[in-house]
Amino acid sequence: MTALRLLPEFEAALRAVPGIRDASVRTGPDAHPIEVHVVAGDLKPAKQVVRDVQSVAMAQFDLDIDHRIVSVVQIPDGAVEAGDASDVREDATEEALPRPALMSIVTHRSEAETAVDVQLGIAGAVFSGRADGPSGNLHRPRIVASATLAALSELLGIPAQVESAQVLEVGNREVALTTVILTIPRLGDQVLCGSALVRADPEDAVARSVLAAVNRRLAG
Repeated sequence: MTALRLLPEFEAALRAVPGIRDASVRTGPDAHPIEVHVVAGDLKPAKQVVRDVQSVAMAQFDLDIDHRIVSVVQIPDGAVEAGDASDVREDATEEALPRPALMSIVTHRSEAETAVDVQLGIAGAVFSGRADGPSGNLHRPRIVASATLAALSELLGIPAQVESAQVLEVGNREVALTTVILTIPRLGDQVLCGSALVRADPEDAVARSVLAAVNRRLAG
């Protein structure tokens, strides 16, 4: 099962707990935690840190956390003052996860309709998505974005829709800009935004802008 990062609000709440320096929460497609990694000081026993995690989860997010999925790394207070705390976050709580890569975009046009097929690859697997809509250049960015998001649907595991997709002139360059709405269980809608420079093909840039919007949700 692919681990996702769908609860940034829970992570932020854990970081606000006294004694917890950082937290990373991995979820399944249903947005329920399957791994909780915590970097904490040494003033509390690890078991108490785990209980704090469980209390925050239940009280603020109505999440019943099994203590067995909580991993605590304790670092003596003051041990990282000379360095950047983000170094601890990378080493102790982050595991590099592969991100989707754009493999192909195929556009089928007729007088009345445009259909787009998008293929994405991740960790040796291929995910496909299709979307269609009215013909015309004005509608094409949204169709491409919707097809890309459809290809991501299995990885996201939660309802998602394209709010807007367009190619804009910024200075002397063109930029694809897409906003996506994710509906997260118990937390409601969250709007994500992604952008990508148009290198040669606007459709390629639109698809990459969708990936830019959701990549942090997929892999932190």
